[in-house]
This record gives sequence, C-alpha cells and structure tokens, in this order.
Amino acid sequence: MIDEELPMPVTCVHLEPLEVELERRGVRLGEPMPSPYGPEWGLWSIVDCTFDAGTLRARLGLADFIRFQEYDGRVAGSDATFYCPRCRRAIMGRHPAHAGPTTPRLA
Repeated sequence: MIDEELPMPVTCVHLEPLEVELERRGVRLGEPMPSPYGPEWGLWSIVDCTFDAGTLRARLGLADFIRFQEYDGRVAGSDATFYCPRCRRAIMGRHPAHAGPTTPRLA
C-alpha cells in the first residue's frame, strides 16, 4: 500500500478548516501574497465570498485566537478577514456591504 501524502494547507493549520470548507463549497482560494496592510501582517489569500463569522467559527471549530475583522475603507478598499496571529496568515473575503448579489456567503 502506498501512503498518500495529505496536501498541506495553503494558509496554516489553524485556518485549514476554513480552507476545507471553501474547497467543499467550490470557492477558489487565491495564492498567498503579502498583506495589503503591510509585510508585518504576513501572507494573505483572497477569496470571492463573504463570511458569517460567528456561524463559521462555531461550526468549523476555529481556535479562539483566530481573529475576524470586517474593514470598510470604501475608497481605500474593504474586506472581511480571518487572521491567524500565530502564523501570520489570513483568508480575506469580501466585505458584505460591497459584495455582489451572486457572491457566495459561507455560514
């Protein structure tokens, strides 16, 4: 029997449950890139969806230290992001106020 290696998470082990949910829902996770808020924030992956953060956190069992923040900078940009401060990795979705009517919402 050949051992199959499990794929490594794109973000980090703490955000992996969210990655798995994105894949299950057919939402593509972008390649990691430096945070738009500065390199000290690590690498962020963009997704085209919005989040019901409380429901996702509870259902996926995300660690308490994983932060969620919605930022509405309007002209400066907007996002809704799950961030792991331990690994400096994030999954950045759309702010619900600026998402289109067909943008998937993960709950």
